[in-house]
Amino acid sequence: MIPNLPDYKIIKVSSRNPIGIHLKTTYTTPKSSFFNFFSEENTNAQQYPIVSKIDENTEAYIQGLRIGHKIIKLNGHTLEYKDIKTILSDFTYEKKTTDFLTLTIL
Repeated sequence: MIPNLPDYKIIKVSSRNPIGIHLKTTYTTPKSSFFNFFSEENTNAQQYPIVSKIDENTEAYIQGLRIGHKIIKLNGHTLEYKDIKTILSDFTYEKKTTDFLTLTIL
């Protein structure tokens, strides 16, 4: 293992079954203006969604997903700095179009 790199795990779950998780994020869509390009960024915003609740009878839990894990990718697409509506839309789309959800977690 290379030092100083975060330990991440990849799990694959069926998209046909409920994933059984609740996610939280503090990131919201930024309100930008042409005139405030020197504005400060919100340093309290979460970079990735965090699992806040998980059903222990789900495939994701059995494969190791736990409360506090950060989901950094969904089927290879980053979830970095996405608001909750976009994350929900991404999960819904991937569940409809693929047989499996591949989650990269920290």
